[in-house]
Amino acid sequence: MPDNVAGRETEPDMRGSPGGDLLRLGKFLVSTLDLNDRLDRVLDQAMELLGAERGSIMLLEENGDLVIRASRGLGDGCRFRVSLGEGISGWVAQNGEPLILQDVVADSRFRGSDPSVKSALAVPLRVGERIIGVLNVSTCTRTRRFQRPDLEHLISFADMAAAAIENARLYQALKEDQDRTEKELRLASRIQRSIISTHVPCASVRMVSRLMPASAVGGDFFSVIPLDRDSRFCFYCRAETQDRCQKLRTDFCPQKFGLMIGDVANKGMPAALIMSVLTTILYELGRRHISPRTILDEANAAFRRFFSESQYGFATLFYGFYDNNDNTLTYVRAGHEPPLLLRRKGGSVEFLEGEGFPVGLMEDGEFQERTVRLEKGDRLLFYTDGLTGSLNLKGQILGRKRLAELAVEHREEDIESFLDVLADEIMLFSGDAPQPDDIAVMVLELEDLYDLTMTVGTDVRQIRYVIDSVLETLQGFQGLSDPVTLRLCLEELLHNAMEHGNRCDRSKKVYITVKAEPTKAIIRVRDEGEGFDHRRVIAEGEGRQDILSERGRGLLIVRHYADDLRFNREGNEATLVFTADRRRGN
Repeated sequence: MPDNVAGRETEPDMRGSPGGDLLRLGKFLVSTLDLNDRLDRVLDQAMELLGAERGSIMLLEENGDLVIRASRGLGDGCRFRVSLGEGISGWVAQNGEPLILQDVVADSRFRGSDPSVKSALAVPLRVGERIIGVLNVSTCTRTRRFQRPDLEHLISFADMAAAAIENARLYQALKEDQDRTEKELRLASRIQRSIISTHVPCASVRMVSRLMPASAVGGDFFSVIPLDRDSRFCFYCRAETQDRCQKLRTDFCPQKFGLMIGDVANKGMPAALIMSVLTTILYELGRRHISPRTILDEANAAFRRFFSESQYGFATLFYGFYDNNDNTLTYVRAGHEPPLLLRRKGGSVEFLEGEGFPVGLMEDGEFQERTVRLEKGDRLLFYTDGLTGSLNLKGQILGRKRLAELAVEHREEDIESFLDVLADEIMLFSGDAPQPDDIAVMVLELEDLYDLTMTVGTDVRQIRYVIDSVLETLQGFQGLSDPVTLRLCLEELLHNAMEHGNRCDRSKKVYITVKAEPTKAIIRVRDEGEGFDHRRVIAEGEGRQDILSERGRGLLIVRHYADDLRFNREGNEATLVFTADRRRGN
């Protein structure tokens, strides 16, 4: 056999100079950490070292079987496995001793099916005192018989190869564990985010939010808690509001809701697990109670009962209850960062202070309940201490004062842009400094005091009732002489919200607001879907020659009849505007 096998001229020739060439071979073997690649390299080099025609590497599995993981010239034998002690390889693995065979087929331990094999070597792959597998090489050439020096070369090679193989196995196991952990963390992150809900059931209130954990999952949380429809709470609403709600097919009150934002001590998976439990507790309590102090008293008792032995023994929390009947927010602050209230009228800025211990810290939280009244355009910024505690490379902390300055500086932005700009400002402040803590932010804004606010379930049977209610509200609108076109536009938007936006998911809601003026009617329809690229859909509809195509046709009809049709950035809210002047002109 030639010294260099064809196609392997760059690989070292090992025969005749085992010392120096084994060193170079060692460097060659460790050039990859992939287990399969390393096994292939070990086998190729062993066969070249001994001038063998066939070979295999069998690794010992946890169940005691030896399984071929790399082979050359064996055909279907690459799927071969034997038990410990069985066959030539099993004997070598069990006894930890090498074998040199001059007549393989005649050996009683031979379990192969190829009688052409003449001479073979089998040596254990040993790491310390532990056998991890067997290295086999063989030849079918009558003139080639392995001798004692060949066995000694292969043993020396096998000792080095075993270490290389074991390192690759450990790396592979570590990588698989890491991949599994990352997969579980991604799943945990999706589960954590699915727990969080910021869909506000009240149509006159808008909310945007952002969660930025320092790791894959964290202990910061926020959520909106809808109030169960229950006659116990109906006395808070006017008689006409109660009558309207009774006709709506929705499980939750469209006039009142709870909201919370909190931070479990520390971060990472343990904090995320506690956050999930605490969020569930608060959600269930908030659906049945309207007093934030009562809710936090019960949550505090439950927290101490479940997590009293945990090192994460408390959580800061802000819990509020909003009532759309008088635009009031009643709240309790349990050791949490005070929300920032930006008044539209007068431009004042204030922090919502309040007394109370963090949840779980004391048997009696001493929670102090306070109430603040909101007006049109007022904006509330809720946040966790990861925001105000942001650090830059100079070791400076952002702090509440700088946060208030940023909020005032960008208060004229719409609510979505306000949150985006705020996040950008925090990133500019921090620069390349690592994020030391989880960050959660919610922004709530009281929009126009509408003449009609409705929250309905995803049920097309409610569309007629919604349209009738809107038309009744617009009786003072001078452009209502022809209600057919308005009904057509409303029906299209409501169908889109339920079928395309909410994808007929009956657990999701549609929110309708109406502002009626003598010469203008403004109607807003919002769903809980992910939105769509309304610009592209409308552009595609305008560019189609086939006017009967359903692609964007409905929106084109609405745009034709309405004085204005616009969407929010996400595409899950449409605003429809009619003016009396144009109606009279038609």
